[in-house]
Amino acid sequence: MRLTSYTNYALRTLMFAALDAPALVRVQDVAEAHGISRTHLVKCVHHLGQWGYLDNVRGRGGGFRLARPAETITVGEIVRRTEEGFADPSPDAVGDPDDRLLDATFERAQAAFLGVLDRHTIRDITFNDADLRAALGLDGPLR
Repeated sequence: MRLTSYTNYALRTLMFAALDAPALVRVQDVAEAHGISRTHLVKCVHHLGQWGYLDNVRGRGGGFRLARPAETITVGEIVRRTEEGFADPSPDAVGDPDDRLLDATFERAQAAFLGVLDRHTIRDITFNDADLRAALGLDGPLR
């Protein structure tokens, strides 16, 4: 299964916010730590704020923080939000019975995949915060 860069950025952004909760995090800090485009992250942070995962604070001294506790945000719900086609099951296939069987097989596989992701939260994937901080080159709090 391949996920888009956008999903990757969204998860990394949420993980970064969880590492320093409840303090504000700057987009620039996430971009530098992960070596990714600030422009793409701004869009990602904006959407995560619209969807209720981040509180975004504008202006000087602004940034973002988790809007919900990390243990209440599942990886599966983020994937559903950020990956096209994961939000809704496909409409019933019409026509050839083999097509319907193939569609049903892929739907079961997708449901199993998302079921595993639903069992893991942002807190679960940041439990090793000391190791993550070291890997990202962070010393102590982000600010």
